[in-house]
Amino acid sequence: MSDHLFQGQTEATYLVAVLESLRRYDGLTAKRLATRAAQPLLRLPIVQNQAVQTGHKPAEAALEVITSQVQALGSPTDRIIADATLKLGIYLEAYKARNIPKRAIHQLSAGSLGNRRNVLVEHWTALHEALGEEPPEEPPPGEHTLRARTENQVFERLAALLVNPRSAIELSEPGEPIPTITAQTVDSTAAGKVIVLGGAAIDHIWRIGSMPDVGTSTMAMTYTRTPGGKGLSQAIAAAHLELDVSLLAAIAADDDGREIESHLEREGVDVALLQRIERTNVKTPATAILELPFGNSAAAVWRDGVELDTATIDRYADTLIASDVLLLTFELPQSVLKRVLDLIGNAADPPVVIVTPGQPYADGQLLSPHLKQIDYLVAHMWELERFAFSDEAKYDPQLLSEDLLSRGLRSLCLLGDPGGGSIFERGKGPAQIPIPSRVVKESSITRDAFCAALAARLIEDRTLTDDTIQWAAAAMSSFADNYHQDPSHPTRATVEERYRQNPSGTGG
Repeated sequence: MSDHLFQGQTEATYLVAVLESLRRYDGLTAKRLATRAAQPLLRLPIVQNQAVQTGHKPAEAALEVITSQVQALGSPTDRIIADATLKLGIYLEAYKARNIPKRAIHQLSAGSLGNRRNVLVEHWTALHEALGEEPPEEPPPGEHTLRARTENQVFERLAALLVNPRSAIELSEPGEPIPTITAQTVDSTAAGKVIVLGGAAIDHIWRIGSMPDVGTSTMAMTYTRTPGGKGLSQAIAAAHLELDVSLLAAIAADDDGREIESHLEREGVDVALLQRIERTNVKTPATAILELPFGNSAAAVWRDGVELDTATIDRYADTLIASDVLLLTFELPQSVLKRVLDLIGNAADPPVVIVTPGQPYADGQLLSPHLKQIDYLVAHMWELERFAFSDEAKYDPQLLSEDLLSRGLRSLCLLGDPGGGSIFERGKGPAQIPIPSRVVKESSITRDAFCAALAARLIEDRTLTDDTIQWAAAAMSSFADNYHQDPSHPTRATVEERYRQNPSGTGG
């Protein structure tokens, strides 16, 4: 086998995960193809050629190419499955002419991925006959078989065509050679802007066997010094998922601040919004963390007055409102958090707002008008004690959630016991968050992975689905599995692999 063919097969294999990621929710659209997750598709020579030949944007060219290559698949079954799961709508007119039920056609054109699969299973024979084809002799696949195996096989064949296209010449003018275009000629500006507002600090982490009594000391087993902070951690988690992410946080203009800035740049986080406090005699915030067995920990935080202020929020108001997702933490001064939420409340097309309370404010609750601007509050029970309207609610997640939702909160994600956690939304029963395969009680960090993954999926579709919950749980599991060997956030490919291995998201 030649090196060229081997490279093509490797690239095609990688494209399967990309296609599986992009098929969800509204299916394959030009907007979805403009996200970072789709960059491997935009870099394909066949897509770049199409963009040059037509003058279309790369995402539009990619949609045209994929539509063409789906029709070039050798098997009518492959064409039907790829068209439906990607929601391309290639054969809708043929289905209408064949009198496929209107409800089924609507599900194929506007339904969720699950609904589209159901139509494939229920109308398997009719869909084939609508294309003038005999259905396969074997019975229709079940939904599980379709999801777990058949779609993957179809995408493997489609990916192979995209890498070594059967009909690429049809995309060029007759008689003209297909030009070779480099990836740099394609405008690969990603959609899906995420801005994180929170803290950045230097963490000093001691791992100890037990907390020393007052007046005594203990020997640490390990000591680590590293850039940290919830805002920094969430920003890096989002960057590892290939999101376009900026961190709005305050650091001092000192060596620690420069170290944090360099660290963020290496991890792929935009630092243009970092606020460098130039006052003399102030230092970048620091945190002392004592890690105990079984993931328990305690911390002391020192900020030296290096914090964001409301004037900074006003300066970046348009930038914040124009983002797709805002990730906020209680590391912000309460006045700053309220100002951000006020901006969101007045916006005509606000971003999705995900808030992690972290260390609760000493003076208690956010006011109800501000709760109304939060789409997802991702918390642990102990962090919400000051939100509880009664003593009973402090011990009962259902009572606590009902109160918060009644005061305007849109969704409450409670992580941890029991199991992986629960998500509460108005008008719905609780949705269970699958239990990670390994529990790491360094909960603020595992939560950062969950929030970043939640942001990634909500950019694609603002509707919270079981699939989104399972994917975010897969991010937590991926992080927890490797935390003690490599405490870095998982990549999108790692999360996608974990999700495919165990779509239910549960451990095992």
